[in-house]
Amino acid sequence: MNAYVLIGILGSVASIISVAIAAPTAKSKLVHGIYGFVLAGLVGGAVLHNQLEQRRVREAELRAENALAEVARLQDVQKQARMLLDSRGYFSTSDEGSNRGFILAAFSFLETQRSSFPETYQIAKTLVVEGLKIAESAGRVGSEGYYDERKRLEDGAATMRELLKGIAGGKGT
Repeated sequence: MNAYVLIGILGSVASIISVAIAAPTAKSKLVHGIYGFVLAGLVGGAVLHNQLEQRRVREAELRAENALAEVARLQDVQKQARMLLDSRGYFSTSDEGSNRGFILAAFSFLETQRSSFPETYQIAKTLVVEGLKIAESAGRVGSEGYYDERKRLEDGAATMRELLKGIAGGKGT
């Protein structure tokens, strides 16, 4: 019940009771005093209850807004992952530059989203720095290191592609 309606009803009842107990005797004054304290307690309790209820409603609305904002943020992250996947297209290239560029772009995306995917970011960082040795060049074409690097970059690009597909909700080209 709305506190204002309750206050109005209690005020009307109080007026009626005041007329009934208006006799100037000591008993009348005592009853009038008790009645005043009870009425004040009821009104105070009703107002407090109303304020607490309004607070609960505001908190529930805030939680709902936060949940909607989080859903929108996650959808935006998925959209960004799909855009990155679509920028590469569906092909497996043996071009080291394309693979290296895609790996770095995917890693950059993870870095910007590291608060959402902290463990994934750390794993990808370890993969990129230690596993793929992305900052190192293996040497001239035809050398053994060159073919190892080529294979590592192909595997790394495929790994990042699948990771982005997972973030994008399994969609992507």
